[in-house]
Amino acid sequence: MRTSLPSPPRRAVFRNALLAAAASFVPTDPARAWCGEQVPSWAFYLKWDENPKVPFEFNGVKGSCFCRVVGDLAREQKAGVPPILIVGDPGIGYDYMENLETLAVSDRRLVEVNFAGSASAAPDALLSYDACAAQLQAVVRSLQVQQVHVIAHGLGAPAALRFVRLTPSLTRSLTLVSPYGSAADLRPAMAEAAAAALKGGRADTSALLPTVSGNARGSCIADAAQAAGGPLFTALLGSSERLGGERLATKLDGLEVPTLLSYGRSSDEIVEVGWPGLPAAVASQPYDQSGHLPFVEERDRFLFDYVEFLDKADGVATNRELKFADPLKMVKEVMSDSVVGAPPKDCTGYKSDAARAYCERSNSAKR
Repeated sequence: MRTSLPSPPRRAVFRNALLAAAASFVPTDPARAWCGEQVPSWAFYLKWDENPKVPFEFNGVKGSCFCRVVGDLAREQKAGVPPILIVGDPGIGYDYMENLETLAVSDRRLVEVNFAGSASAAPDALLSYDACAAQLQAVVRSLQVQQVHVIAHGLGAPAALRFVRLTPSLTRSLTLVSPYGSAADLRPAMAEAAAAALKGGRADTSALLPTVSGNARGSCIADAAQAAGGPLFTALLGSSERLGGERLATKLDGLEVPTLLSYGRSSDEIVEVGWPGLPAAVASQPYDQSGHLPFVEERDRFLFDYVEFLDKADGVATNRELKFADPLKMVKEVMSDSVVGAPPKDCTGYKSDAARAYCERSNSAKR
């Protein structure tokens, strides 16, 4: 593993990978992505779609959130499985959860959301978990699907729980990873640091994503922190929401969807591990070698366990091999359309879907 270096813009990473792919058909650039690991060659052939303005309304206030969908709709429909809705810490960019994109191997699409107020100003009425749940509903409606699997990490848990309560028929399964509700749930040392940050008007988001991986801190964690800066994270961290102790059991009581609780056990955990009284139907999965981010620190085991849970909830055995229609054709299309370099603001001039998608994703990365 390389020492920590500043993370290059993702559009440059993708461009360099395409250049390498054009020469050897297997990207060899050890780009800093996938939480500090070398980008796997197949990752550059994943389909994606982005909607920078998913409209929603909450208590009469209108707004929009950002949504990125990774994966192949046709493969998902053929497999007969729902997509996975990813709910990271509201107010922090979803980049730190990018390892979950590997789950596209199971033919499920991954739906990543950035909430209103994450990187820029938003009305006070939208700085709440209820408003976040309304945005999750809008995103799912925009997908035009019958159900979704929901996975939420950390401070994203209250929003996910509200979404499930509001729309139980839309939820195929629920997974909570190291959940908490506010600074009141943090361990004493972390709560003190969070209080100091809140007093200054802006929380140190990277401090609340602790990991022993220096490479992850220099890539996906840094990317997520850079995508923050709006008022949402500070507002939620300073709220009165609590999930510690028996409170989580109360929130989960009566939910009739398969539910998984995952968490790390190492000393850098930022929340107290232990949620007594959980309903018997809630499966619990600890990770002894992980702290707050088991999908980073025990990535392979976490992904294996999670896809097994999803398959059980769906009653299927999904694909485990990465398959793409024609990766070589995709590379040739992109290269022939001359997208290597700075994409124009208007992407409609590109002939191929692959080139147009690259252009759109590159432009969205600038926002």
